[in-house]
Order: sequence, then C-alpha cells, then structure tokens
Amino acid sequence: MTAPLAARLLQAWALLAGASIGSFLNVVIARLPAGQSIVTPRSRCPRCGAPIAWYDNVPVLSWLLLRARCRACAGRISARYPLVELAGGAAALLALRRHGPTGAAAAELALVALLLALALVDLDTWLLPHALTGPLLAGALLLAPLGVTPAGALGPAAAGAAIGVAVLAAVALLGRLAFRREAMGFGDVWLLGGLGGWLGVKALLPVVLLASLQGALVGLLLAAAGRLPRHASTDGWVPPESAVPFGPFLVAGALEWLYLSGWLARLAPPLALFR
Repeated sequence: MTAPLAARLLQAWALLAGASIGSFLNVVIARLPAGQSIVTPRSRCPRCGAPIAWYDNVPVLSWLLLRARCRACAGRISARYPLVELAGGAAALLALRRHGPTGAAAAELALVALLLALALVDLDTWLLPHALTGPLLAGALLLAPLGVTPAGALGPAAAGAAIGVAVLAAVALLGRLAFRREAMGFGDVWLLGGLGGWLGVKALLPVVLLASLQGALVGLLLAAAGRLPRHASTDGWVPPESAVPFGPFLVAGALEWLYLSGWLARLAPPLALFR
C-alpha cells in the first residue's frame, strides 16, 4: 500500500469514527439532561418511540436516505442530528491533520466532543451538567502531564483550571449580590475551569473576551428581533429577561482560540501575548 493511499484511508477512517462519535453525542445531548441512561435502551424515535434499526442509524447517510423522516411514523428528524455527526467527523479529521495519529489528536477530539455536547445541552436546557463538566476538568488535569493537551504540562493546566474557576465564581457571586438574582450559573464556572485546564492559563483571557463579545452581539441581535429564549431550565430556573446562555459562547471562544489563535493574533497583535 502506497503512503498517499494509506493516508487517505486513515483520513476516511477518522471521518467515519468522528461521525460515529457525533451520533453518540446526539444520544448524550438528548438523554443526559433528562436523567436517562445513555447506554440503554438503543436509539428510538423521540416522537413514536419506535426502535431505530442499525441501517437507519448510519451517521448522516441514513438521514439523507430517509429524507429526514422516521421510517415508522414519518415524523421529521431534526437537521441537528446529521449536523452534529458532521461536526464530529470534521473534528476527527482536523485533529488527525493537525497532530497525525497521536495521543494529541485523540485528546483534541475528546475535548471538542465534550464541548459540542455541553454547548448544545446548555442551549436546550440552560444547564451544564456535572456529568460533562467533571470529565472535562478531570481529563485536562490527567492528560496535561502527558503533553497531549494544548496546556502542555500540569503547571499551566492546574493554574488555568484554578484561575478559570476563581474568576467566574467571583463574577457569579458578585452578580448575585449586585442584582439579587442569579446572574451566571455555576456550570459556566466549571466549564471555564475545564477550558483553562485544557488550553492553559494564558488562553483564559482571549477565550472570555471572545465569548463575551459574541454573547453580547448575539443577545443584542436576538433582543432586536424579539426572539430571546425564555424557556425555563430543566430544574425550573427561569432565566432573566434578555439573557442568553453563556456556555455556548465559552465553547465558541475556546474552539476559536484552539484553531484560530494564530490568525486572531495577527488580526489583533496584543493577543499574541496569550499564545
């Protein structure tokens, strides 16, 4: 087998494996906030409850062949399912191209998968479950000494985790004192701690800056359009008027810094200090 052919086969395998991980993430996103097992029962239609056969559960392809409808009840299947699968495939392929078939590639894929699940769960429920933020933080601290995470070593990872938790915890507590209501959930606190653990202490400021700018912009646009989300979280908490969940923007900022820090530093040279 020639080297170019072997490389293409490896990339195809990465794409398929990543898409399969995306398919599993769809299960996690749907079941974890509801307190359901992510292992059993097997995948079912959320409308009619019919089990989904293996040939109807092939990432992306089955959605296309079924024309976005359940075989049993003909109910529509959200486009988010194949989009998450495509995101998983793209993340795996990108990790392979950035790091080769190494532990760093596997670690990066695990990070992106966790962040994708966290962002979508937060969008749906206004919650960042400890079942996801806990492994995010623990994985950062366990893998950093191996040199396979962007933090590079345990020192920057531990400092990033500690400062990330401390900064947002202070913001959350001060916001509660100032406004006499919860201004930020502690799920965001643990999320930023996990991000600091993975990316290192220097990445915290750019990530928070990117998240805050984009969150403010999206909030203003949604408010102008009269489409701010007002549904309660699954534990009954009702978000303040004009609020948007911050977790997805923290995730966006982290991924932008992970993949685009060089370009962002060229665009805004002071950011080069944080690379």
